[in-house]
Amino acid sequence: MGRRITAFAALGLAAVLSGCAHEKVALDGYRWAYLADGAEAPRLAYGRPNTDDVVLMISCRPGQDQVNVSAVGLSGGEIVLASGRAESRFSAARVDDALNQGGLLEGRGKASAPALDGFRKSGDLALLTKGERHSLAADAADRGSIKAFFKACGV
Repeated sequence: MGRRITAFAALGLAAVLSGCAHEKVALDGYRWAYLADGAEAPRLAYGRPNTDDVVLMISCRPGQDQVNVSAVGLSGGEIVLASGRAESRFSAARVDDALNQGGLLEGRGKASAPALDGFRKSGDLALLTKGERHSLAADAADRGSIKAFFKACGV
């Protein structure tokens, strides 16, 4: 987990949220950022640039159809992502984290999951929590980061 925290700090985006993820998503200024330093697995973070607000982190193992998905401020046993009508559920477990008062929910699944495939193609992604859909859609400026991430993953 230490490497994940290092990844968050790489852009000044430590995974510290005082509220629930679904409350943070609705705020303006959140962006997608591609994190790659060669020593770490490729990562894609959704948060506020140059702040400590990160809602979602996706990392992959290049050449393998596998991703790790981390979300802060969520509870339960899964992280649910959607793109268009495609929905993907990532079985997840809560991880205590000294930097996160609410802990971290970590899941694992396939990079080719329908929601991630839709996200790769369209830039549309939503986090589903408690029956509500919270948009994490990429704007035009973020599309390069998303393309670079999935290319690095080999998807």
